[in-house]
This record gives sequence, C-alpha cells and structure tokens, in this order.
Amino acid sequence: MFPDLYGAADLHSPEDLQNPGDPHGADDLSGAEHARPRPESAGALAPVLARARRRAVRAGDGEIDSGHLLHALLESDEHALGLAAPSPTQATRLMGYLAQRSIGFGRHWQQGEGESADEGSGISRQRLALPLPPGLSDAAAAAVGRCRVAALLRDAAEADPLDLLAELASDPASRAAKMLKGAGADPAAVAERARRR
Repeated sequence: MFPDLYGAADLHSPEDLQNPGDPHGADDLSGAEHARPRPESAGALAPVLARARRRAVRAGDGEIDSGHLLHALLESDEHALGLAAPSPTQATRLMGYLAQRSIGFGRHWQQGEGESADEGSGISRQRLALPLPPGLSDAAAAAVGRCRVAALLRDAAEADPLDLLAELASDPASRAAKMLKGAGADPAAVAERARRR
C-alpha cells in the first residue's frame, strides 16, 4: 500500500490544483526528489499525482495505475479533457466511463497493472534514469518517466499535463489507453493531439 493515505481529502478541492505544496498531496509524492532539479521533481504533475493517489486509496487499489492517472488528469485539466474528447458528448461519455471504475463497476480494473502493461510500453521502471514517485504501477511509472523525457527533448523546465496525457494514451497495453478506447476515443489520436498542443 501507499506510504500515506489521503482518503479524507476532497477530490474536487481547489487546493488540489492551486496548492501543490499542501502536506496532503504533492510533497509526500515526490519525497527526496525535492532536492533535485526539475524536471526530475513532480513539479506541474504533482497535483495530478496526488489526486490519482487519493483515487486509488478510496477505491482500495494496491497501486496507482495509469487509469487513476488518466482520471485525475482529465478531471483537473479542461484542456487535456478537450484533447482527449473534443466534443461535449465524447467528454461526458469518457468521464462517465472513468467514474464507473471509481464507484466499483468493472472489478477486473482492480487487478494490478504490472509487467504485462509495462512490456507493452517498451520501457521498464529499472531502465528509467529519473527518480519516480512511489506507489505507481509499472505502466504508470513508465508513462511518467517518458513524459519527463519528452519535456527535456522540447527544452521545457518540467513535464506538464499534456505530456502526461500523450504518454498515457500512447501505450496501447496500458489501462489508460484501454479506458480511452472503451469510452470510444482513439488513444493514438489523443496522443497526437496532445503532442501538437
């Protein structure tokens, strides 16, 4: 389980987005990474990681998987949601699909997202040079690692939510990509839109 449980936190609190230094969220996720230069710290992704952690804890899941990251990202960033689901109908369908998981439908989603998903991404936790927050599934850790590399390649100070959306959608074996597809979105098209910004 996770080092800290934040089940009492309000998922829709504005503090999730406006106060990344809150002790009930971002700081505990990045731990020792605070001493390192960005983009190795959680930075702009800290609120998303904190929200995903609370979703996983409330659902009783043993790890933060790519589906938790996707849900947390889309509910906290309207631009990311617009790229994932361009029309209001698509957005409603996608968020409804993600909400089904959060209230307990689809028990198969509660199984761990481990090596099989990680193999599909083509990158493993051990191969990542950058430090990662604890409690992530292999596929989620791979997506976070790749989005940090993407930020470096475009000379950005840190990865942002659109970097994360692109990497979550680009791994066809990840739970996030499967959820996008299940809600009628094309994960490859979502990744392309996110990279075009």
